[in-house]
Amino acid sequence: MADFALSTTSTAFLLGLVPAIFWLFFWLRTDRDRPEPFGLLILCFIVGGTSVYAASTIQHMSAVFFTGEISQVVVWAGIEEVVKFGVFYIIAFYNPHNDEAIDPAIYMIAVALGFAALENIFYIIQPGIVGNMTTSLLTGSMRFFGATLLHTIASAFVGITIGMTARKYRSGAIFLGLIGAITLHATFNFFILKNDTASALQIYGFLWVAAIISHVTLEKLRRIPLTETLPQ
Repeated sequence: MADFALSTTSTAFLLGLVPAIFWLFFWLRTDRDRPEPFGLLILCFIVGGTSVYAASTIQHMSAVFFTGEISQVVVWAGIEEVVKFGVFYIIAFYNPHNDEAIDPAIYMIAVALGFAALENIFYIIQPGIVGNMTTSLLTGSMRFFGATLLHTIASAFVGITIGMTARKYRSGAIFLGLIGAITLHATFNFFILKNDTASALQIYGFLWVAAIISHVTLEKLRRIPLTETLPQ
C-alpha cells in the first residue's frame, strides 16, 4: 500500500510539473535577448504554486456568499487571477529587473505556471489515490492542453496590458488586464462545465488561438528597446 501511494504521488508530481515546466521554457524563449534572472523566475514559480492554498481558502470562504453556478464560476476565476497578480505584484512588480515592456508578462507567466503545476498535481492525484491511474493520465493530458495553457494566457494578458501601457495609466491597465483575464478564465470554465464534446472543442480551439496571438504579441514586445516599465 505504501509503495502504491508513493507511486501515485510520484506520478501526480510528474504529470503536474512536466507540462508547467515545458510551457515555462517555451514562453521564456520569447525573452531570450535580455532574459530575466532565473532565480527570480523560479521564486515567482514556487510562490505562484503555494498561492493555490490561498486561492482555495478564499474560494471556499466565498462559497457561502455566492451559491449560484454562474456567480461562483466568475468569482472563483476572479479569485485565482487576483491571487496570481498579487504574487507578481509582491515579488516582481517593483523589482529593478522589471524594466522592459515584455517583463511583466514573463513574470506573470512564471507565477501562473507555478499555480497551474500545483493545481495539476491536486487534480491528478485524486483519481490516482483510489487506483484509477487511467483517469489520472487522461487528466494530466487534458490539463497540459487546457488548464495549464489557460492560466498562462490569462496571466500573460495582464502582463501584456501592463507592458503596453504608459506608467501614468498603469492602474487602469492592471484593472483592464484583470477583467480580461477573469473573463477568459470564467468563459473557459463555463464551456468545460457544459461537459459536451462540441463545447470543449470550441473553447480549446479559442484557447490555442489566444495562445498564438499572445506569443506574437510577446515577440513584438521583445523588440521594444529598454524602457521605463518600472513604476516609481
